[in-house]
Amino acid sequence: MNKFNTTIIYVALLLCGKVYSQEFLDTALLRREVTFISTDDKGGRYPDSRGSRVVAEYVLSSFKQAGLKLLCNGGYQQFSLVDGWEPDSENTASFCGKPLKAYADFAPINYFHTLQASLSAEIVFVGCGNDIDWEKCKGKWVMILCLKNHNYSTIAGRAIKHGVGGIILVRTDHALPKYQYANVLRIKTKTTTTLGPVVEVSLGVAEEILKHSNKDLNIKKLVEVEKKNNNSVIPLGATFEARTSFKPKELTCRNVVAMLEGSDPKLKNEYIVVGAHYDHLGIQKSSTSSDTTKVIYNGADDNASGVVGLVELAKYFGSLNVKPKRSIVFVAFDAEEEGLLGSENFLTQDIGINNSQIKAMVNLDMIGRYSALQTLSIVGCNTSKEGEKLVKELVKNSPITAKIASNASLITMTSDHLNFYRKNIPVFLLNTGRHVDYHKPTDTAEKIDTYGMSQIIMIAKELVDNLANRKTNLIFKSL
Repeated sequence: MNKFNTTIIYVALLLCGKVYSQEFLDTALLRREVTFISTDDKGGRYPDSRGSRVVAEYVLSSFKQAGLKLLCNGGYQQFSLVDGWEPDSENTASFCGKPLKAYADFAPINYFHTLQASLSAEIVFVGCGNDIDWEKCKGKWVMILCLKNHNYSTIAGRAIKHGVGGIILVRTDHALPKYQYANVLRIKTKTTTTLGPVVEVSLGVAEEILKHSNKDLNIKKLVEVEKKNNNSVIPLGATFEARTSFKPKELTCRNVVAMLEGSDPKLKNEYIVVGAHYDHLGIQKSSTSSDTTKVIYNGADDNASGVVGLVELAKYFGSLNVKPKRSIVFVAFDAEEEGLLGSENFLTQDIGINNSQIKAMVNLDMIGRYSALQTLSIVGCNTSKEGEKLVKELVKNSPITAKIASNASLITMTSDHLNFYRKNIPVFLLNTGRHVDYHKPTDTAEKIDTYGMSQIIMIAKELVDNLANRKTNLIFKSL
């Protein structure tokens, strides 16, 4: 039996026969659910990965089991994430009329999200200083040495912005790469530029260029020049020609969206959104070690804990004989870690509800590490005139300590509630705070405090119930 079939059976066991009752505070169930979402076989739930799709299916099945109405396309709201750039077959280069071989003599680099660029021009060597005379470089190729402890990527960016034609990088520390996605920041849109081409050339090609300059130069001598005068500009008297061509590497992201329709004929057209992001960092190099081996970032607290809270709330409200007056939209956001993309797309795409009628948003993000030091923070209470008083009343009888985080700067805590706040919607973020395992491979399920988590879910239940049934909506307050 393969791992995928095992996963489907486990989802079925979690969901089958659920009549919601005392299980709302079943800490053993909470641990099983957090563990299921954050085990190694989910691979850190990076968008569009197999593990991400399995968890999305689990949430969708939970929403179905709760009797919710699936929105969008069968419960999935899809959007694209540009996750880097891939070179196509149209990358070419030549020196002195001699064609160069891609990935042997040169490699295209996409520093600036340039889909296509070409240049035939003279070459000028520049150092890595702050006072380069860029006027001598306009419209030309600039050759930059990639030396250890040199800010060559910064210099490359500065060169393009000052109007040079293109960049030739020369590395002395490793062989020419097959392909290097130089800009490590992932890109939230398909935004591209019309800046010049950037290539890396092999040491052999670099030596040929220097030999052609008739200045008695080689790489070793250039290193010495760079050490003595890192603001140097040296015309090399040679012409280089290259064309770089890239296509965006797109991933398909999925918000999971469902609604419990309200019971009041008028108020059911108003919405309370309850959300939690289910994506995490995937598989990458460890942030805690110099080891280059890739490891899984399981994200048990960030944010398997919030997803479990979301699912449990959906099951609770779906089980009620008398439904809340306002409609409740439950959404598991994808691509939060990539720049709050899930909530951004939720608010900009047509999902079948009137976004102007969203009256409040409750966000569950990292609710699994409650302790005497990591108390529950409820952020955003002061984004409405009534929020602080409301929450204080709700938490006063809770067995756990809840802190009303009213500092205006806390609203900028980066999570999906922020996009709702920007739309003038009152928000509430429930969060037990950052800890030593935040965004590290050590954020694992055995460290979750399921009792504290269960009590936080109870507070969230009371909050959502109040928002969905109150006589008047909260009045938004900008911070």
